[in-house]
Amino acid sequence: MLSMNENDLLLILDKDPKSLSTLRRVAESLGCDCVEADSADSLEEVLASCRPTIAVLAVDGPDADGLAMLRVLAHEVTQPATLLIGAVHARVLAGARKTAEAQGLRVIGVATRPLDPVAIELLLMPHLKNAPPIALGELERALTEHELILEYLPKIDIRSDELRMRGVEALVRWQHPRRGLLYPRQFLGPIEDHHLMARLTDFVMTEAVRQASLWRAMGFPLEMVVNLSPKLITDREFPERVAVLLRENEVPAQQLIFDVTEASSIEARDLMLDVFTRLRILGVGLTLDNFGTGVSSLTELYRLPFSEIKVDQALIADVLRVREAMLIVQAIANLAHTLELVVCAGGVESRELLGFVRSAGFDTAQGRFFSGPVKPAEIERLVGTWPCSEAAATGLWREMKILDPNG
Repeated sequence: MLSMNENDLLLILDKDPKSLSTLRRVAESLGCDCVEADSADSLEEVLASCRPTIAVLAVDGPDADGLAMLRVLAHEVTQPATLLIGAVHARVLAGARKTAEAQGLRVIGVATRPLDPVAIELLLMPHLKNAPPIALGELERALTEHELILEYLPKIDIRSDELRMRGVEALVRWQHPRRGLLYPRQFLGPIEDHHLMARLTDFVMTEAVRQASLWRAMGFPLEMVVNLSPKLITDREFPERVAVLLRENEVPAQQLIFDVTEASSIEARDLMLDVFTRLRILGVGLTLDNFGTGVSSLTELYRLPFSEIKVDQALIADVLRVREAMLIVQAIANLAHTLELVVCAGGVESRELLGFVRSAGFDTAQGRFFSGPVKPAEIERLVGTWPCSEAAATGLWREMKILDPNG
């Protein structure tokens, strides 16, 4: 075994001297140890003796060994987060990325030569195990200096052949000036630790409603879904604050939906029932999220005034290979309709899954078969060019989006 300390390990799979020099400097600036391999055989030897945190893989080696090394990485039980590089056209890198992801490799980005060390550092930093902890000052700055941004995950109406976009789910990201683009799993823990979740939720709700107002003015009255933890419901004035925000932005209450998690773990149930009931009277929708796993419970469906159920994507992912999962999901859809609730499938990743949830009677679906989270301008493009039923149902739109250089 290689003698390694507790630093992250950066695996460099490249032969280009200039790129090697840049990547070594980046590793040093990030506090990473380096290990290198220049062929599939040498890579197997390296992986037999260490477990790298991150890999940078060149796809344009002189003997085309990059894809061979990619296959070796993909077969590793403990896969490193992988950055693909090369002096090739962006479409070629996009093709290499699709090949890598099809083999199960976790690709964190692509970069062309000559490598920009600052850009590479920003790409790699969020994936370090030993990245320095996020400090309160960083969080405060993010909330006050517009470092937080929203992306939007389309929510598709699957009841008709047109598969129209019914709404979007607002998802927060943090464009950190040093750490790069951070996703919620990377900063929600520190947000909770420093008691800033209420401020974060207020930011997301405010920005999402403003965006819904802009789209409404453009002729796109999309439902806006905002995630909400019941732990934040600490006073009975929350519905009034929501009502004021909707009035100020001229957005109908029916256009806003709160995705609710952890409802069964809340002790102040009388207060929560009061607040949720007033939201429903106002016209705001309430979705019981992650239904079918975790702490979600059938009792929540009659104790609290939900208007919708979202079936957890982990359960949806199992329906094509586990009979019990299939039967449970079908039963949930039937129960939802019996209770006059909308039922949404999360994590629809393939044509086969889309076919199943449609046959099971789901009303809406989300997932990368349609689109991952995208920026507002992309939502506007999609609404304006949403394909005919044949293209949507066969996944042709997704392929066109991937290949679109302006997408």
